[in-house]
Amino acid sequence: MKTCLLRGCFIVMAVLVAACGQDKFNNAAAATEKNAKRDATILVFSKTTGYRHESIETGIEAINTIARKKGYRVIATEDASYFVDEKLKDIDALVFLNTTGDVLDNLQQIAMERYIQAGGGFVGVHAAADTEWNGDWFWYRNLVGGVFKSHPDTPSNVQQAMVSVVDADFAASEALPKTFALADEWYNFRDLYEFTNHVLTVDESSYQGGEHGDYHPIAWYHNYDGGRAFYTGLGHAKTTYKDANFLAHLEGGLAYAIGDGTPKNYSNVRPYDTQLERTVLLDHLNEPISFDFLPNGDVLLAERPGNLKIIDGKTHKATDLGFAKDIAFLSHEEMGLVGVAVDPNFATTGWVYTYYTAFTKSNDVIARIARFDVKNQTINFDKKTTIIEWPVEKNCCHMGGDLAFTPTGELFIATGDNTSPRDQDGFNPVDFREGLRMNDALRTSGNTSDLRGKILRIKPLPEGGYAIPKGNLFSNANEGRPEIYAMGTRNAFTLTYDAKTGDVFYGDVGPDASDDNPTRGPRGYDEINRLTGPAHMGWPWVIGDNYPYVKYDFVAKRSTGEVFDPQNLINYSPNNTGAKKVPAAQAPLIWYPYGNSEQFPEVGSGGRTALVADVYRADQFPAATRLPEYYDGKLFIVEFMRNWVKVVTFDENNGVRKIEPFAPQISYVLPIDARFGPDGALYVLEYGSAWFKENTDAQLSRITFNPNNQAAAVTAVQTEAAAGHQFADVPHAGEALAKNNGCMACHKLDSASVGPAFKQVAAKYKDDPNAVAYLVDKIAKGGGGVWGPASMPPFAYLDEASRQTLAEYVLSR
Repeated sequence: MKTCLLRGCFIVMAVLVAACGQDKFNNAAAATEKNAKRDATILVFSKTTGYRHESIETGIEAINTIARKKGYRVIATEDASYFVDEKLKDIDALVFLNTTGDVLDNLQQIAMERYIQAGGGFVGVHAAADTEWNGDWFWYRNLVGGVFKSHPDTPSNVQQAMVSVVDADFAASEALPKTFALADEWYNFRDLYEFTNHVLTVDESSYQGGEHGDYHPIAWYHNYDGGRAFYTGLGHAKTTYKDANFLAHLEGGLAYAIGDGTPKNYSNVRPYDTQLERTVLLDHLNEPISFDFLPNGDVLLAERPGNLKIIDGKTHKATDLGFAKDIAFLSHEEMGLVGVAVDPNFATTGWVYTYYTAFTKSNDVIARIARFDVKNQTINFDKKTTIIEWPVEKNCCHMGGDLAFTPTGELFIATGDNTSPRDQDGFNPVDFREGLRMNDALRTSGNTSDLRGKILRIKPLPEGGYAIPKGNLFSNANEGRPEIYAMGTRNAFTLTYDAKTGDVFYGDVGPDASDDNPTRGPRGYDEINRLTGPAHMGWPWVIGDNYPYVKYDFVAKRSTGEVFDPQNLINYSPNNTGAKKVPAAQAPLIWYPYGNSEQFPEVGSGGRTALVADVYRADQFPAATRLPEYYDGKLFIVEFMRNWVKVVTFDENNGVRKIEPFAPQISYVLPIDARFGPDGALYVLEYGSAWFKENTDAQLSRITFNPNNQAAAVTAVQTEAAAGHQFADVPHAGEALAKNNGCMACHKLDSASVGPAFKQVAAKYKDDPNAVAYLVDKIAKGGGGVWGPASMPPFAYLDEASRQTLAEYVLSR
């Protein structure tokens, strides 16, 4: 069970990669601009909802002058209703000319994305970087390539500065002198997109107010999401549009964006949200935890207390199968039936595999992978075949729990570290004090001779037991257990195997510290990991992007000051039974904290439990029912606490190119597992609103693609408390804060859950004049012990005003 506690070097690498491919990219760009379509149509969009530049009309005149010279047609508008497929498909280049603020609604944003993905071109001029900077349309910010942060004010916002050409072979710079002077307003940027190709820089020593130092990019271009994008930070002042260098610069950028006239192809673009429809197949489930598919489309679903269900793929009728009598269901310790998988040769074998905890004769607990025979939708649970077992300590938690087969019958198993998160202040548990063995993850995750906190890889045998496939982490038994494929995981709850690449993806739930601490180490992060081979993922020495912890003496209750080296890790625990020297740590694919992520802002903020669904491979599914080709090769990820499904697109080096929402109009209630069915639809399993019990909203749903449904619909408003946005369509701002930050996963209004009911809290403090101040502080720091053993994570990323609003809401119940 998930607990309620529930890209640097990367940029340098990206710059190097971009540099390596620069010549090839420049040649392609040069060919494109020289063949720019003469009868092109340019849409100049200049809508503003913020500051309005006086130079907009002058800019339109300048573009018209270029158009008459080149034979282009110009449509100038501030009407956002132009952003529909039927109109944009005939546009060769879309220009955002000093737009500001929130200029497009959700459907218009999707239409613009589809236009670029179909092969369209974009030109952003100056304040295009001051557009759509708020909210969650990160796609646009990456298209532009950066976000306006500030501009100089002293001695003036407009100052003369020296501009340098850094790419003389590109259309927007080939006619320019190597350096030239220009009086304009020089933006400072934030969130610069690492995949752009820089064209111009501005010399900060030639004016006042620059914040980028020795290298200040001011114009760039890139191939983006199927289309072409050019941005220039020039273009604030009216006089700029009379400058010969700027006009040559803008003319070249337009030619690049227009391209060679290749017709736009809408066959591989993202769908509209309304084309993704949900059908609930079954509800009223009791702690649903995992599911898999039989070849005929039936669903095998596991409920943690110890019940398997078969759901008919056509009628959706559910049949309860029960489960093995020796199951050790320890409700609040995450134990029970935690994983299920169908044999890849089920049509021949009839075998299904389960991952569960069981009692031994001495009342100890073991984790077990067992196989059962399914015949006519029945299972004889008295007849099991044990594949593998390992001991676990029953007075704790973190079981992990997922299974994934390869087509050849190799089985991947995700296990948790079986280590208490308590008494660590949300940092790494490496506590060796007497009687606190459960607080030491070096005994499990960091132990090469222990199967906990690992990704295992075995080959189940027909007679029971297993063989060890070649290529695991340890080939020498003296170094570590041969079953281990990856070590150093914390609480890997879901994993998936991509048969096309052989890669394994898994989500790992991280610790709870909300802030970095110089004496302890980094704040907590959840991770999405990609294994291209055997690896050590670093827990409990590191977390996130290999951020190292500081060695801490729990006996003396002080820091030693020694920072762990991710490339030179030693297991110094007295509870270690494996090798002392362990492999170097590998960084994750995605990592994010409770607060907003600088590296991956698309994931939002709030409570966190990172999960993976599957990599979508369109050719595996029937054409009539599968999702659009747009999703082919993309990884679907899930957030249990934040209630969303998102899609990850990779670059040519297997890094993250973008993360985008999937059907954001669908409201989930703690999605705990998701898989693609044989029909190519996405199936999502929701745990439900209350913990440790049956819920009416605990359900299995199927999300399908309906190409005929493009009806306009307003996507559900996604408010972000941490960003201080205005709340919409909620009775109380505090209610939105509670919902958007995961509070309702552990609290209910009227009844106790993991934590107390809000009404209980309100009653307890109704006569306390300091109640609001107390709760504001408690929300920031987190903690436990008042209402029971469960700990509340800190919400320090919320500003004080938001925490006060949340406290007042709780006390008003």
